[in-house]
Amino acid sequence: MLWNVIFKDKQIFLDWGGVTFQVIACLTSIAWLCFSYWKHEGKAKSFWLLLAFGVLFYLLGTIIWAYDAFILKGNGQTNNLPEILWLGQNGFYFIALLVLMNQIKSHLFTIRFFLDMLIVMSAAMTFNWIFIIKPLLSHNTDVVLNFTEFLYPILDLGVLVGVLSFIIASNGIFSRSTSFLLISGFLIQIIADTIFSYLKVMNLYTVGSLNEPLWILSILLIGLSGIYHIPKEFRTKRPKIHLFFRHSIPYMGVLLLSIYVISVLYKTHPIVMGLFLSILLVILRQLFTLIENDKLVNQLNSLNEELEVKVKERTDKLVETVNSMEYLAYHDVVTGLPNRRYLQKRLSLAVSNNKSGDKKIGFMLLDLDRFKHINDSLGHSYGDLLLKEVGQRLVNCMESNDIVCRIGGDEFVILIEDTNFEKIENKAKSVLISLRKTFVMTDFELHITPSIGVSIFPDHGSDFEALLMKADTAMYKVKEKGKNHFMIYRCSMSMEPMIELESSLRKGLERDEFILYYQPQISLLTNEIVGVEALVRWERPGFGLVPPSEFIPLAEEMGLIVPIGERVLLEACKQSVSWREKGLPVFRIAVNISSLQFQQNDFIETVSRIIKETRANPNDIELEITESMAMGPIEKNLAKLSYLKKMGFLIAMDDFGTGYSSLHYLSQFPIDRLKIDRSFISSLGKSEKDAAIVKLIVMMAKGLNFQVLAEGVEEELQKEFLMDIGCDEFQGYLYSPPISADDCEKLMLANAVPLQS
Repeated sequence: MLWNVIFKDKQIFLDWGGVTFQVIACLTSIAWLCFSYWKHEGKAKSFWLLLAFGVLFYLLGTIIWAYDAFILKGNGQTNNLPEILWLGQNGFYFIALLVLMNQIKSHLFTIRFFLDMLIVMSAAMTFNWIFIIKPLLSHNTDVVLNFTEFLYPILDLGVLVGVLSFIIASNGIFSRSTSFLLISGFLIQIIADTIFSYLKVMNLYTVGSLNEPLWILSILLIGLSGIYHIPKEFRTKRPKIHLFFRHSIPYMGVLLLSIYVISVLYKTHPIVMGLFLSILLVILRQLFTLIENDKLVNQLNSLNEELEVKVKERTDKLVETVNSMEYLAYHDVVTGLPNRRYLQKRLSLAVSNNKSGDKKIGFMLLDLDRFKHINDSLGHSYGDLLLKEVGQRLVNCMESNDIVCRIGGDEFVILIEDTNFEKIENKAKSVLISLRKTFVMTDFELHITPSIGVSIFPDHGSDFEALLMKADTAMYKVKEKGKNHFMIYRCSMSMEPMIELESSLRKGLERDEFILYYQPQISLLTNEIVGVEALVRWERPGFGLVPPSEFIPLAEEMGLIVPIGERVLLEACKQSVSWREKGLPVFRIAVNISSLQFQQNDFIETVSRIIKETRANPNDIELEITESMAMGPIEKNLAKLSYLKKMGFLIAMDDFGTGYSSLHYLSQFPIDRLKIDRSFISSLGKSEKDAAIVKLIVMMAKGLNFQVLAEGVEEELQKEFLMDIGCDEFQGYLYSPPISADDCEKLMLANAVPLQS
């Protein structure tokens, strides 16, 4: 523009200067656009190449026109070729915008968008017809000759539609700077073409006219937009253009057209002023309506985003809680080591991966000598610190594939996979050396020694209980011989007493030496007895009452647990009928069902026979199963439990939290009650993590519509805690120890003064 002003009187400078500037601008723009095409990947890649072709066609047209006009002095045969090439520029621009519109079609392919475009095109086409196309047709009769001039406004109209589409959804692909440069470049191109066409129609066009610097500016802006382009992921958000401006775009043409009509007709038809005001008010009303609608949509979107954020936060908290539950379920709260539940799972996996039994697995049970004395003398805090230090030393002795677990109290288990006798002995010796060293605990120096018993898979057993029992036998042999050493299990260790015990156990079953004791189950809401649990005791001649922990494992190994379990269920049903006939309050009687007993093919038939023989009401009997039992053959177990439920039995899951089960399957079982294991209850006042586990179990049970009963309640604080978290029932020495049937009858009648242990 400045060049044209300075050399307005020197035509040669105007001619060659204008061409030179256009060539430089075109070459620069092409370089920038090609750079954008080569550098960037993504949905808009071809867009830049098409723009470069458009600028190239303009450059070729300009060069050919300059050669014809300045060198051949208008005598060449290329009169129409430059105009065709210049039309090609707009053609490539239009195709590039079509490519871009295809990428943002989700914003454009709506009825509202098409109507807006029709409004703009109608107004633009009217002005084109009045000021350009109609004068072109009236001034020239040679249609073929002026076909290129006729196409200019048509292609410009197409580019305008593309630009408006781009404005509506411009921030879907490009940054704000790139969008601004592109929109400015295209609009300036349309303005320059319109000025050129108008000057041609009025026969006023000369070299150096206003349209030429506008063409140069347009080309440079379009090329520069490629430099500012930074690729990013395509977004489907609505553009953040000012609402009033975005909605007013379609109506600007209507206003301009109305103003033109008024300027022509207002003197002859004053009514058009009223029509214009009416149109203006309708447009304003429509704009404000659209703005209000957009604001409501934005508010709705904001609410949705807030809701999504809250849902994500809740989901994250839930995942964190589930992860925390899973960690707590598989780890000891004091030492942080894996617990008994994890050990059972890991051992089961190791055994299943070694079905051939060609690789040995070492099961090392470790007990701390004199730990109870230290714990009682110094307090639980020092005992916990000692356990943590012991756990850390054991871990330091292990290799990467060894597992150290704390299974309760001062007992640790070391699981050694793919091993042999020599490696096990060396490992036991290194553990002894490590634990014999002095423990420095704040103000005290402690000396403690371990007793270690070892069993080996598959030599001494193929499951957790068998290996634990054999390792326990070996460990007690170490204690008998002075402690502070290790021994590997041998059959001779327990053969003679085991044979004697087996014989006594068989005779006890034949002589009906097994009796039932009953421990009351109390409602936390009413503090009244709501049931009793039947607990088997062995009245072994010469030994008195033998607790189940001393003979049940042997009975399971001998296969006697099935007849013993049947005897317990039979006696419990008889007792239920007896109490009904005496007119005592009707309570449920809970009976433990062993895994081996439950898995018997004739289990359902046996239960049905017992009910028929005793004439007991199944509604008065609660069958207690364990987590590990329920997680066997799922379909088969579910069918059994469902059948028992239909018969009228209550179903309880005993010792919940010590086994491992899937919550998905748990929700499918027809369970009435979960019994929280006593190991969690006993540490309620000492372990915040155990308290958290109990809370989570109660919360989960309530969510599944299960009743919850806590076992082993011995302190009033434990009872109060259970009441606070919504637990339903409890049993334990706080109310009554297991008692005989006669004493239980008295307690039922009194139901006020609990017996003391």
